[in-house]
Amino acid sequence: MKKHLLFVSTFFVLHGYFAQNNNAAFAPVKEQLERWDDIRGPWLAASIEALADRKEIPDRTFPEDFTPYEMMSMIPLRERQDLRQILQENRMVVGNNTGAYPIFSTMLERTFCSRTYGRSYGDPHLKSFDRAAYSFQTVGEFVLAKSTNGAFEVQTRQRAQDANFSLNEAVAMNVAGDRLCFYASDKPDGMQMPLRLNGMPIQLQGRSYYLPHGGVIRLDGRNYTIAWPTGETTVIDVRGGGLRGFVNVTVGIFECDRNQFEGLLGNNNGFADDDFNTRMHTPRPNNMAALSIASAYAIDSREANQMNQLAEQECQAYMAKDFAEDWRLTDRNTLFDYNAGMTTASYTDRSFPRVYMNLSQMNPQSRENARQRCLQMGVPADEMGGCIFDQGYLNIAPNVPPTPNVPTPGSTVLNKVPRPALNNNNHSFSEGKYPNRPETISGKPSGTPSKPSVESKETKPFQPKEPTVIRAPREPEVSPAPRPSAPSPAPKPSAPAVKSGKG
Repeated sequence: MKKHLLFVSTFFVLHGYFAQNNNAAFAPVKEQLERWDDIRGPWLAASIEALADRKEIPDRTFPEDFTPYEMMSMIPLRERQDLRQILQENRMVVGNNTGAYPIFSTMLERTFCSRTYGRSYGDPHLKSFDRAAYSFQTVGEFVLAKSTNGAFEVQTRQRAQDANFSLNEAVAMNVAGDRLCFYASDKPDGMQMPLRLNGMPIQLQGRSYYLPHGGVIRLDGRNYTIAWPTGETTVIDVRGGGLRGFVNVTVGIFECDRNQFEGLLGNNNGFADDDFNTRMHTPRPNNMAALSIASAYAIDSREANQMNQLAEQECQAYMAKDFAEDWRLTDRNTLFDYNAGMTTASYTDRSFPRVYMNLSQMNPQSRENARQRCLQMGVPADEMGGCIFDQGYLNIAPNVPPTPNVPTPGSTVLNKVPRPALNNNNHSFSEGKYPNRPETISGKPSGTPSKPSVESKETKPFQPKEPTVIRAPREPEVSPAPRPSAPSPAPKPSAPAVKSGKG
């Protein structure tokens, strides 16, 4: 017992020692950031410390709507290299994985790194971070992508369109501790606002909304870009047309974060083949990778007829059964909201689809017409198979991967800020709506109540006053393509108007 108490007390003493030393060691970084910009720099340093402590970040006191990562990426290259040198000189402190240094190190290295994107679109078709492409005709709620550090997660809800086709109906995210959900249809409380922050509806007042823990929501046409404070992004492309509302989801991470992810979009280790492996090591069909590549590159009718249809359907069954079960949500890990009496099981149908549809079953003329439409719209080669499938079977308009609405180095000039002025969901820097004595950088956001972490689903988030609702434009209707001999889609209800706004 004494040995146990000694171990525990020693642990806390060492933990306090390292935390204190980390705070002192982070001082050179803070000084460097303050020299770069005497208003933006202190905010960035305080935000990094808040992220490390899993606390809310301070109010912005400058005009831009940047996340901490985006602000760091605006620092000139030479000064970011100087910050790298500070990291090298304090690598022992960085290595103990406590305090602000580890998250600062990660964010800084990402400013030198390229992005990579995974996608879930259409029926849905998925493209992993390592460029593996496959169809995922299932119904239920799934982990699309999740970081191993727990600060980043994207989940999707797939609903049946008819007996054999499904679409993404909703997206739930952990944005550095904030639980954010978007519902294209079947909203949990019957209200029309599609966005929920920690369980409560929010509207965008203008074009940006600041999340408590540093993320930002931006509206660009019908696309919502969610930017994480550490640099990751998710673009929600709201669709409709002749179908019930659905979404395409594009997730952006960094190539340098190798092997730090899991979920339907893979592990980002640079190898496409193992993105289909299950966690339980269920044997997968040997021709899985070959069929995935063939499907992705839109084989022509002659090649399609030569493909072993039974083998392809075997792979589809593996994806919808064994692989899907690995990433199905449970009531313990779901981020979605539910009406009373409903759970994640309410959205699950393991018997779906009734028939596994693929390109080789499509009428050759319909397939060729769909291919030409996809080519005209500039769909990339690795998404051509999915585009042909959606256009030929469901008459879904071709979808080119969207570009996230985030600032890039060199595209924005940061003018000197003459004096701090609040820029949050209550005050607009550009409109001069700030108090006579603005909050200090370390102060709590003025007029903003405490907001819950991702674990809470009850606390009401801050609601902007007198919001102006902006309606995203409807997707134009597409003239019907020749219908193949495949199951007919469900009757077409009118597409719901998608509301959006700022906060």
